[in-house]
Amino acid sequence: MQISASFVVETALLGQGLVSVSNSQIKKLWPDDALVTWLQKGRIILGSIVEFLHYKDQIESWRRLDGLTLYKGMKEGVDGFLTASAAIAVARDLRCPIVVSAGIGGIGDIIEERLCYDLPVLAKTEITLVATSPKDMLDIPGTIGWLHKNGVKTFGVGTEYCDGYVFADQKTQLMQALSHDELGLIVRGHNLILNPIPHEKRLQNSDYLREAIKAGKLAEQNGDHYHPAANRRLDELSQGRSSIIQLDSLIANIAVARNIKMCPNL
Repeated sequence: MQISASFVVETALLGQGLVSVSNSQIKKLWPDDALVTWLQKGRIILGSIVEFLHYKDQIESWRRLDGLTLYKGMKEGVDGFLTASAAIAVARDLRCPIVVSAGIGGIGDIIEERLCYDLPVLAKTEITLVATSPKDMLDIPGTIGWLHKNGVKTFGVGTEYCDGYVFADQKTQLMQALSHDELGLIVRGHNLILNPIPHEKRLQNSDYLREAIKAGKLAEQNGDHYHPAANRRLDELSQGRSSIIQLDSLIANIAVARNIKMCPNL
């Protein structure tokens, strides 16, 4: 893989989370310079959104791969959507300093996320992850607290708080607020930059979240992944709004990543 990039974008949301968003909608909104990463027959691919969506439609069986299962998937020659932690592993191998996601994993009452691997990989990899927030069904204060205790610096774009993902929640203190101008002052290291969805764009009906959690737990009981099932239910209840909100947020995070200019370590 000879392509170089200043940032890479994960594909778990693009592959499984945007239930009612068409390929044409994604391509219309997607920035041309934003490369995404996925596993194709065991090979790590860094390519355009057009290449990814074209291949996605040809393959019926996809795995959801994180940083722990990525290399096993490579050995087995599978096709896989990559979560934030898997994209971090790819970026590390490419010496790419920035990864872009939207809703990330954390600590919560989810079989796969007693401690999601998004957190340990941030703590042990010199990388900057641009995201929106830990997902709403997680323990956001506990997640941010774990990151702080394990050497990850947390920043908010225009805010010093994290207060939820697609829904508004209690405020959790971050280490520092950043203006867009200050994105050029980020020091290379273990960084999480959160770019929140404006409150007026978030979902207001908390019943939707409760129903999405039920759908995720049912999927777990059946041996399936939690988050794709929760996203499907949320999309259904919100008549597609949740998917558009998340796509818009991912694209907004790409804009943040594009403006980051890494300073050398002090």
